[in-house]
Amino acid sequence: MKFWLPLAISFLIFTGCTTTSQSPEPYKPSTYNLSASAKKGATVNQKSTASYPGSEKQVSTKTPSATTSQSVETPPVVIEDTTIKSTTLAMATPTPSTTVELTTPSSAPSDASASQETLVTPVLAAPMPKPLNDDSTMIKIAVLVPQKTIKKYAITSVNSVISYLLYKNYYFDLNVFNSGDEREESIAKALSDIQAGGYHYIIAPVTADGANIIASRVTDTLVFIPTLHRSSVRSTNSNIIFGGIDYDQQIAMLAEKANERVGTFEDGSSLSYQLNGYVKKNNNRVFYEKRVESPKANFKQMFKGNSSLNNASLYLNTQLVTASLIASQLRANDIHPYALLSTQVNYNPLLLTLTQYEDRDKMYIANSIQKAPPALEEINTMFGHDIVYDWVNYSTSIGADYLCQQFFDGKISRSFKEGISGNQVIYNTSLYQPGRNEFIRGN
Repeated sequence: MKFWLPLAISFLIFTGCTTTSQSPEPYKPSTYNLSASAKKGATVNQKSTASYPGSEKQVSTKTPSATTSQSVETPPVVIEDTTIKSTTLAMATPTPSTTVELTTPSSAPSDASASQETLVTPVLAAPMPKPLNDDSTMIKIAVLVPQKTIKKYAITSVNSVISYLLYKNYYFDLNVFNSGDEREESIAKALSDIQAGGYHYIIAPVTADGANIIASRVTDTLVFIPTLHRSSVRSTNSNIIFGGIDYDQQIAMLAEKANERVGTFEDGSSLSYQLNGYVKKNNNRVFYEKRVESPKANFKQMFKGNSSLNNASLYLNTQLVTASLIASQLRANDIHPYALLSTQVNYNPLLLTLTQYEDRDKMYIANSIQKAPPALEEINTMFGHDIVYDWVNYSTSIGADYLCQQFFDGKISRSFKEGISGNQVIYNTSLYQPGRNEFIRGN
């Protein structure tokens, strides 16, 4: 008995310890949705089908025994107000110049495997240029914008100035003064606020009306107007610099590609009227003039059977969409012009997608925008606009570049090559042809 009792106990212990445990079944992804066949009153588990196991970290929680109800809050409707307030927009402090040095081991490890695991830290970023000024000598620039008049450029012009100042790593105080419109009392109020703020310089993307008011009221502060050419303003002062495109020069260059039979298309805008005037100035004979006020015009009726346009040099003095439709419809109606000519207005990459290559085979476009520093282009892109094709933003950048050089009394080199003569930015204009995927500069 004494022998069998320990043996039985040992057998029971051995049997309990060697019980085979079942391995868990592999997880099968599943989604849970409310079913129309679910029993009324039954608790239904619902999960989002947006994420499956493995796409993100799954968090499991224990469901409490007591039923708790959670209210789902509807997010409030956000109404975006795009009106620019006259307030300090940005004040930047340059980042200290720091860099990461290369780290090398003090002695070579004896073990080969240890040598393979040794990490060398690369240089992560080049040091930023040392600021030429400090917070006690900040560059104070005021941007005067009549938002109702210049619309989108009220924002992009400001961003162009900020982009340049960040690119140069300057301490700056930038303030936006939104006059709303270009009535004399509105401009005068903005200028009074600028003077009270003690700003060194003014950048004002305005029309000719606003420029004339500024010229009559500002004589002791340097003003840069990126939107106008000097010839567009009746009278001005020596303290006002203009950065507008010289359309007269562009039309004169395009005239070199034209023959004796010249026609024009315009859209009724003041700019197209101005461009038509330059065409007549630079060409002896204009036999055809057509106004196309809308892209929805009946081009078939306009061009079908109009053989007089064959072998003619046609100026597209319209906006991009209309110009693209004209170029396409000419070929669709079997009209073959000698050349299609356009100014800076249609220097836009969308032209390459709005037309077929054959539509623009004989097209020439004048362009005054040159290559800007790549880092500056990237910063502008971060703000959602470009200085590669938009000449107003490009001109504004030139203005910021010039004003900063004046602030440092000419001791710094400029980032843009365009010179200034007679209070006007002088552009290096060239003719381009829209190729299959890019604009190709002519010889």
